[in-house]
Amino acid sequence: MEKEIVIVGAGSAGLMLSIELARRGIHSTVYERKRRVDDGVEKASGILSKNGLDRMELEYRTSIINDLYGADIFAGNEKLAVMAKSVVAYVVDRKKFINLFYSAAKEAGVDVLLGRELNRETLVDMAGRGDKIIVGADGALSHVASAFGFPPIHRFVLTYKAEFDGALVEDPKKVGVYVGERYIKGFFGWMVPYGKSIAEVGIGIDSSAKKSSAVVFDSFLKNSSISNIISGSRKIAGHASIIPLEVRKKTVLGNVMLLGDAAGQVKATTGGGIIFGILCAKIAAESIAKKLGGREPLGEYERRWRALYGADLKMHNMIHSYYSFLNSIGPRNSGYFIKFLKALGVGEFLSKHGDMDSPKAMLKRVFIRK
Repeated sequence: MEKEIVIVGAGSAGLMLSIELARRGIHSTVYERKRRVDDGVEKASGILSKNGLDRMELEYRTSIINDLYGADIFAGNEKLAVMAKSVVAYVVDRKKFINLFYSAAKEAGVDVLLGRELNRETLVDMAGRGDKIIVGADGALSHVASAFGFPPIHRFVLTYKAEFDGALVEDPKKVGVYVGERYIKGFFGWMVPYGKSIAEVGIGIDSSAKKSSAVVFDSFLKNSSISNIISGSRKIAGHASIIPLEVRKKTVLGNVMLLGDAAGQVKATTGGGIIFGILCAKIAAESIAKKLGGREPLGEYERRWRALYGADLKMHNMIHSYYSFLNSIGPRNSGYFIKFLKALGVGEFLSKHGDMDSPKAMLKRVFIRK
């Protein structure tokens, strides 16, 4: 009997998997509880690395809002400037971006069923029949993971962001990152320019803080740098979201797989999961194809994606620990730390060799002097 591929979640990872399967001649059905694929996507920021986007093999340029060359990292009265000579990332319109995947999936003949939620009983029944491979690509609070008893994710970041029209952006080619504030526990604040006069401002806090991200956001708006940027502007919208901060210990159980945020394939440094979710979707498609061809067990997906990206995700997690450290010591002392990094030439190094996705690649550059 031919196995049916059921993908739960029509985000970028789930849709990319369906596209990659179609390229291999394998049909899949995507179930999405939302009635539109772009409902709620504006809750998360749209900063994506150029290198990562180029690896998608989809034309993404129609979704670009702004080109980014670097970042200013603020702590206390100090600033660490990072500025590359060429574009390193883009700000994308998240609605246009996800619709690129949706259109590509539909063109490939994928059945994307919107407004269709699979409850626990249905999922368990599907898996029990043995004629289906189920992929949970249904976000940080994955119902698929819960239904099949996958090891839980314990650490999350709670975010709140808003866009401001009429903002005073000094340099629209650079992101602002703000650390060293005690009220921002375990993460950071940010300013993402959409252009000279529109800016996204946001914060993230560790879920263990047991605070409202919206309340912390209001405190962040009083930061002198941020208040100067948004002075006289109009708040367009505000959104809260939740992002996993750790990888699940297992992402395959029997004929059930997890992908993207559901698997915790997310950078703990920034909360960005789109690029890693897309890359792991390509691996998942290959593993499913080999499983259907009787060439390897489905569990090879787990081994393969961890071998390729596990080290980078662990390193992102290690770097993330510095947020808690800097925030705990406060603005003044965190400023001293930034000043120390500047003296070591960290800004220049990141300007030349910075990689948003792969700390492993940057580490290699420490030993390769070219």
